[in-house]
Amino acid sequence: MHTNGLLAEGIYNITFDWPVFFSQLFGFGVIIWIFVKYILPPLRKIMSKAQDTVRRQLEESEDAAVRLTDAKTAYDSAIAEAKAELERMRSEARTDADRIIAQMREAAAAEVERVRKQGRDQILQYRRQLMRDLEADLSAAMLDLTEEKVREQIGTPQARSESVERFLEDLEALANSAPAARRQPQTGLN
Repeated sequence: MHTNGLLAEGIYNITFDWPVFFSQLFGFGVIIWIFVKYILPPLRKIMSKAQDTVRRQLEESEDAAVRLTDAKTAYDSAIAEAKAELERMRSEARTDADRIIAQMREAAAAEVERVRKQGRDQILQYRRQLMRDLEADLSAAMLDLTEEKVREQIGTPQARSESVERFLEDLEALANSAPAARRQPQTGLN
């Protein structure tokens, strides 16, 4: 057997060459050294920045979630306060409307009563005026009728003299009956 680097014989002729192995191992070490010296530090910086960015974004996300929760709580609180304020305003508006309606009804009732009273007073005034006018018209008509009848009756001299005599007789009868009329009330009081 020959052991100068031959590992297996047969179909596959595999040999081990030590100088090539060491040169390749040295090349691999140089590649690793270059990788560690020049590629790995920027790669670590990039990864560190990426991790910091992700960490910062996670923190900001958590802060945003907290702010969102606070904002939602504040929003719900504001909505509840707005609803309460709206309900209070509605209640006040209803109370004010009821009060205004009551005042308007009272004012309308007072106005109706005032107009009724004024109407009644005006009707009474018109009635009195009408009564005065009718009395004046009736008096004028009666005087005209009486004057006409008197003229008819005293149109002749004989009728005038009879009329004067009748007037004098009536005055005399009235004068004679007046003391008797005065005596009757006095006797009734005794």
